[in-house]
Amino acid sequence: MNEKRKVKLPISGNQLVLIIAIIGIVIIFSSLNKNYFTYTNLINVLVSSTNIGLTAIGITFLIMTGGNDLSAGSVAAFCGVFTAWALKATSVPWGALVIISLLIAAVAGLLNALMVTKLNIVPFIATLASQSVWRGFAYLLCDGKPVSVGNEGLKNFGTMRIGGEGGVPFPVILMIIFFIIFGYILAKTKFGRSIFAIGGNPEAARLAGINANRIKTICYIMTSVFAGLAGIILASRMSSGQPAASPNLHFDAITAANLGGVSMVGGVGSIPSVALGVILVQAFNSGLNMVGISSYWQYVARGLLLFASLAIDFYRQQSRAKKLLADSMKNL
Repeated sequence: MNEKRKVKLPISGNQLVLIIAIIGIVIIFSSLNKNYFTYTNLINVLVSSTNIGLTAIGITFLIMTGGNDLSAGSVAAFCGVFTAWALKATSVPWGALVIISLLIAAVAGLLNALMVTKLNIVPFIATLASQSVWRGFAYLLCDGKPVSVGNEGLKNFGTMRIGGEGGVPFPVILMIIFFIIFGYILAKTKFGRSIFAIGGNPEAARLAGINANRIKTICYIMTSVFAGLAGIILASRMSSGQPAASPNLHFDAITAANLGGVSMVGGVGSIPSVALGVILVQAFNSGLNMVGISSYWQYVARGLLLFASLAIDFYRQQSRAKKLLADSMKNL
């Protein structure tokens, strides 16, 4: 008796769709600007994606627990400004200042977590408030003016390349390393299983002895630290800490995570898929710039991209609900 065997692809259906979408974006923008599909621009896309990518790692874990964070861009801007300002105001080595900045970002994440888990404030409102606070601190610290970065060590942190002038930029390698590490954590560790459990069925997670508030607190801190690191790298690349930097960072990171299959209601997600979502978002943003689309229309285009990702997420949720219903009916 011959049995039909299903061919198992090395990638998921969602990842295949994302790869096709990325190829489609490359083809479209390459036809509009011949310089789009070049090694230099592709490297630039990867470098630019480090900010979104690092932040999206934290956002992924957080959304999967049912949380959210709108303050990531403000925390990134503050950390960039603080590091640049402290380099001028003190004699502390740049490496130590980076660590101090990330510790401040961790405090920002902890405060977000306390508002959500202890005061029971809706994540959207809690992080909207902290978004304004940290952006305000960034402006106050530098009196609204960009702070130049003259330290060569910090400059090299965001601009050096591994393998010489034509090599891979260090921030890209750093992002890839973090994607691999946290992809493993989410898929293979007890902490990762707790993330799925909390987002998928909070009551079942509680009965299983999982401390949801502790896990959420870790995720909020992790999100802010990754955003802070992204802000420091951006300040290094731009040779200045700018209080107005990264206004759309949280927006792009959430869009990338959502396109990567992370459910906005929690419990579903994959880091490799999010990595593809990051590339798709940055390839899209870069393409809009290279074909000369007005910055005003770029806001519209980004909004439509997020709307499309939310619509896809709604379809996924409906499909999962129907499948669960069908499976439960079979067991009756």
